Amino acid sequence: VTTANSREEANEMKEMIEICREYITAIRIKGAMAEVGADPVRSTELSAYLTHCKLQPAHLLLVLRSAMGTAFKHKNFIVAASFARRLLELPDMKSERNADLRMKATKVLQKSEQMARNEHTLDYNENAAFQIDCKDFVPIYQGDEHVKSSYSGAVYKGTAMKGKVCV
Repeated sequence: VTTANSREEANEMKEMIEICREYITAIRIKGAMAEVGADPVRSTELSAYLTHCKLQPAHLLLVLRSAMGTAFKHKNFIVAASFARRLLELPDMKSERNADLRMKATKVLQKSEQMARNEHTLDYNENAAFQIDCKDFVPIYQGDEHVKSSYSGAVYKGTAMKGKVCV
């Protein structure tokens, strides 16, 4: 615990806590992806959730590229197309150093739009705003019951984590 000498410093500390929570969540999701191994549904879901962590643009580019590849490999073409579109919309994609990735994303988008289907049903709705459960890595959609840590802002689905230390 630390103290702030001004309101501005307190706001900076809150912002740093939010950034740390997002990166810790992203790292934990990445670890969970390694644990699920060859499960196409869960690995695609986790890669999709990872793209919703509030990361720096360069890191978001990396997770979108990975999610696009995972979804495409598992024949979830509609989801792969969504990630390809989001990737192509990033400002960094206009730079010459990302020309190969831009070309790959364009090809994935074209092929995915041709196939226009998902092989697997995912617990993921790209069009609905959601928060990520920091324990079980599942989406918490608006209206779902949840608890939120007053310190870190970590969110948990249901009430099982109420009064417990954040994971």
